[in-house]
Amino acid sequence: MSAGHAAPGSALRLLWTAVGYELRKRIQFRVGFVVREVLGGAIEPLVMLFVYTALYASAAPDPEGGEVSLGGWTYAEILKYVAGLLVVRKLVFGNRSLELSTEIFEGRVTKYLVMPFRYFTLAQARFVQATALQVVIAGGIWVLGYAVFRDAWLVPVSAASVAEALTLTLLGSYCCFLVYFLVHSLAFWLDIVWSLLVMAAFVILFTGGGTIPVSQMPAPVADAFGLLFPYWTISAPIELLLGRIGADAFIRGLLIVVPQLVLLEWIRRVVWRRGLARYVGAGM
Repeated sequence: MSAGHAAPGSALRLLWTAVGYELRKRIQFRVGFVVREVLGGAIEPLVMLFVYTALYASAAPDPEGGEVSLGGWTYAEILKYVAGLLVVRKLVFGNRSLELSTEIFEGRVTKYLVMPFRYFTLAQARFVQATALQVVIAGGIWVLGYAVFRDAWLVPVSAASVAEALTLTLLGSYCCFLVYFLVHSLAFWLDIVWSLLVMAAFVILFTGGGTIPVSQMPAPVADAFGLLFPYWTISAPIELLLGRIGADAFIRGLLIVVPQLVLLEWIRRVVWRRGLARYVGAGM
């Protein structure tokens, strides 16, 4: 059994129709919306804020009388990094935003295979909906934070840094989307997909600097993580906004992220085709 293919115009119309449906579904339950969409991703940065406060308070004072620096970061810079995490992490696609593995386990993928469009179009609609919603929420969080904390909040060094950071984060977020789609697709073979999703999310978060800046890690670790898309999805965009890295780093990030995105898309297609080839639609 193979999926049908729609004309490009029909696929685009389907994409935007599905985006609207997903958006209405997300905002239907107000309490769940606030917890999932607004507060999601905020707990870990706030916990790390308390950890950092304790670390810097217990650190030995600078012998020259300057600000205490840990791993090249002062406490004021770390506060701005945490502020950046509260904003940037909102834009990163989450591992719970897809339902493919559940549909595979329950045999519900079958109905999509006889329709004149690709199932992946619906998944892409989920990504577009989630991204559009989170851009608005992230913008609101930044405005609120700046209104309260002013210069202690993360203030971008330039408009160009905002465009560069947003470009890298959205490209990296799409890489995350492809990774999670791939892990969900393993449900064609495995029944431990949800555990793998949690592991994948943890690896992306840690290697991306979702708790502490990658540049604050030991140099060999930071260099290795700098070759992976998660770093350019979370940590590097915040450093761009802070002015710690510049346009040359942005270009390097593109040269790293884009090929990895293309590779992930190729792997996704291969895994999806092979999964469908053995899919019987009976559920589990």
